[in-house]
Amino acid sequence: MRYVAILTAAVLATPWGLRAQVTTVDEGSFTIYRGAASIGRETFTIRRNASPGGDVFVASATVQLDEQHISPALRTDGTGAPLAYQVEVRKGSQVQERLSGQVGRGRFSARVKTPRGESAKEYIVSDGALVLDDDVFHQYYFLALENRTGTVPVIVPRRNVQLAMRVESAGSDRVSVGGDPIMARHIKLTEPSGAVRDLWVDAQGRVLKVQLGAQGLTAVRDEPPQ
Repeated sequence: MRYVAILTAAVLATPWGLRAQVTTVDEGSFTIYRGAASIGRETFTIRRNASPGGDVFVASATVQLDEQHISPALRTDGTGAPLAYQVEVRKGSQVQERLSGQVGRGRFSARVKTPRGESAKEYIVSDGALVLDDDVFHQYYFLALENRTGTVPVIVPRRNVQLAMRVESAGSDRVSVGGDPIMARHIKLTEPSGAVRDLWVDAQGRVLKVQLGAQGLTAVRDEPPQ
């Protein structure tokens, strides 16, 4: 937990000097299922920081999935486009991976530490790219933020790739959250491989449910957003 606090503080740091009002736009937790079996949980917070240089979002979480503990922290601009990203992956007491990266001048540049050593990664990212890391679910908030449709470039940091995903509206559905039915906007994401991801968000764009068909994973919010 100490590393998570340090990691989040580092991502919070901005080059714009003093910050103004900080607002929590969403916080909560998801239970993660493989089929009908519960295999993990994600607890997250997303904050908006109004600054002289424009709004900045900071999203952090702790994810326990099977035997892995994932601690991501993402900083974006007001549209959800990434500015900085850090993540640590542990299995038991062993750190499997630490990634720290920034986006600038059309590139994602990262340092990656694993038990095998340290390396640098850099690749070109397209305008309007978003971060959707594997096995992290609250980050889909940024996909819904601008009501995006069509082809959206998606950075998958721990795979060191950018994917072009097709985003389309799938209408409205009711989603059960904590026993309460909530009317939700249904969004479909199709990967270049043809795999489909389904996302349900409420009227404020807060994530209620994510379903990853190819992986057989579903994340469902534990309680309705406040």
